[in-house]
Formats: sequence, structure tokens, C-alpha cells
Amino acid sequence: MEHGARGHTAVRPRIGGRYRRRTSWVNRRAPLPSCSIPTHHPGPILPKGTHVSLTCAETTRDDDEPIAGTAPMAIGWLLVERDGAWGRDALTESGLDPDVGAALAATCKPLPVKAVVIRRPGPHATIADGHDEPRTVVLAHTGSQPWAERLTIRDDRELLELDPGVTLRARPPGLGEPVDGPLLLVCTHGKRDRCCATFGRPLVDTLAALHPEETWEVSHIGGHRFAGNLLVLPEGLAYGGLDVASGLGAAASHVAGRLDLEHLRGRTALQRASQAAEIAVRRHYGIDRIGGMEVVARPGASSPDAGTNTDASDHVTVDVEGARVVVEVVRRAIGPRRLSCDAGEPEEPYTYEVIDIGPVAGTARATA
Repeated sequence: MEHGARGHTAVRPRIGGRYRRRTSWVNRRAPLPSCSIPTHHPGPILPKGTHVSLTCAETTRDDDEPIAGTAPMAIGWLLVERDGAWGRDALTESGLDPDVGAALAATCKPLPVKAVVIRRPGPHATIADGHDEPRTVVLAHTGSQPWAERLTIRDDRELLELDPGVTLRARPPGLGEPVDGPLLLVCTHGKRDRCCATFGRPLVDTLAALHPEETWEVSHIGGHRFAGNLLVLPEGLAYGGLDVASGLGAAASHVAGRLDLEHLRGRTALQRASQAAEIAVRRHYGIDRIGGMEVVARPGASSPDAGTNTDASDHVTVDVEGARVVVEVVRRAIGPRRLSCDAGEPEEPYTYEVIDIGPVAGTARATA
């Protein structure tokens, strides 16, 4: 069973009947942050016919692209603190020893582990040298029993002694002190895509004022077009399409042991079809507790996550407070679009559409 918040009484939902697709589970357009160009701006009027190019995040919101099933996929996370400016590749262009950063990237590449750079919110005009200064490193596991440990290094070469694979273990390795409370990681990696800075900067500054110890800026985690992006560890919950108000709401909900289902992209420990399935079940039955639900049978080789260019479907089994439902998920292409502001050519992403939710034959039905 997946993790849950203590002190919350489990409410057993009524599992029965068939699922009807509802527009309510499709991400609604979130308002743009105040740093976007306002339509009432009193500046010069552009000549008639002038084309104004929207950013990738604005285009995604205008298209009402579904957000469920778009979270980055990683069971383990390795966070390395590096203050100062970041280049496009934060692991090798942030003041971190580039050879060490490249080695971390190479080690994590074949694993379901992501290595990223973090820093405390604030001005970062230049790349920091920071040699011999203590820096934070976080190891996090996002499985059904999530954990995170924090340790301190002074020399980048100490990172070469760490095995990122320990983040795949169900139990913490005991290399550092346990992290109490959530880590709120906001992507502000403007050198990777300007939407991350435009939408992420106001959010991280406000979160830091309210949650200074829990809040960090994080380098690219994936999904520029869903900025502002918030990753909550160790649970591995990815939120997107956030402005300041909705970001504060998502953080407050997490502290209360609940999910913001409107902006939830998915759990990073799951494949994307499974992410979409869990979110659809939660929206369908109105379950927003962090725990109380677990994907118990995931897509196989013929799943929508298999990487083919054609529509694909599969079934995902979800345990809901002891009752099981099966979810039919179809991956569909949604047409070429800009996946980042700097993309040269449009690419064709996929959406994960839930066709049906129904009880597993032979299982007991829970009642609300």
C-alpha cells in the first residue's frame, strides 16, 4: 500500500459501475503569473498583422493540453547543492567540477535515477566557485515507502564515492541524516528554457518566504511547457501549470496530507500510463489523500509507455483501500507543437487518455 498521511481516517470509496470520461479530470487552464505580458499594457501598439510568438508554456495552456501522466520518471533522485548561476547543462556548467558532473550523469543514465542541481532561492548572477564550502547533497527514494537523507560535502570529488543506485533501495542506506518534512523543489532553470524562470521564479521566492527550510530551486526536471513546475520529495509528486497562488495551494495541501489533483502531473516512480491511471481514479472517486492508493499491476512491454509512434492501449490495476479497479489507458498523439521555447522544429507529444475505469472481476466492492 502506498504511503499516506498520519492522522487521516481512510474513507473507502464506492467502487462499482463503469467509468465515463469527464472533462473535469482534464487540466483546466491556470492563470498566467504576473510577470507575463499583460493584455492591458499601455505600451506601444504593434502594427496590424504583427505575429507575437507565445512561449511553450503559454501555448500549452492555450491548447488545454492534459497534464496528467506527464511527470518525469525516476524512482531515485540525487540532489547536489551548487549556488550561483547555472548553464544549460547544470551538472557540468554550474561551478560543480564538470568531470564529476559528467560522471554522475553517466552513472545515472541507465538507472531510473535523476541527478539534478539545487540551490537556495535568491540572486544568482555568476557561477560560484565555492571550493571547500559545505554543500548539501540529498538522496531520495520515491517508491511506496519514500525516504530522503541529507549529507554534507566540501569537495566535489566526494560525490564520486556515492553510488546513486542506493536511491533505488526500499530502505535508507544510513549515509546521512533523515530529512524530516517535504522538500519543495521549484524548477527555475532559465538557461534550459525561459518559461522555467518566468513561471518558477515568482513561485520559489514566495514559497521560500513561507517555507525557508523546505524550499529549493532545482535544475531541469523535464516538462518546460508545464511550467511552473514543483517537485515534492521524497514522495516524488510532480505538479505543473502553477502560478504563485496555485503553487502555495499545492504546498499547503501536501503539508495537510492531500494532493492538488488539478495540477498533479503524476508520481515520478510510475510509468506515465500508470501516472495517468492513478490520477484518473482519484478524480473519479474524489480521493485526494496522499496515501490510500497503489498501482499494483503496471503496463508491460505492449504498454502505452513502450515508445511506439502509434496509439497504444493497456490496462493498469489500482488498489483503492483494498478494492481493486482496472483502468484502460490509451496513448494518443496530440499533434506537433513546441515542447520548449528554443525548439527548432515542432515535436509530437502524447497524452494518456483514460477510456474506462471498472472493478476487477471477483474483488469486493468498497462503499463510501
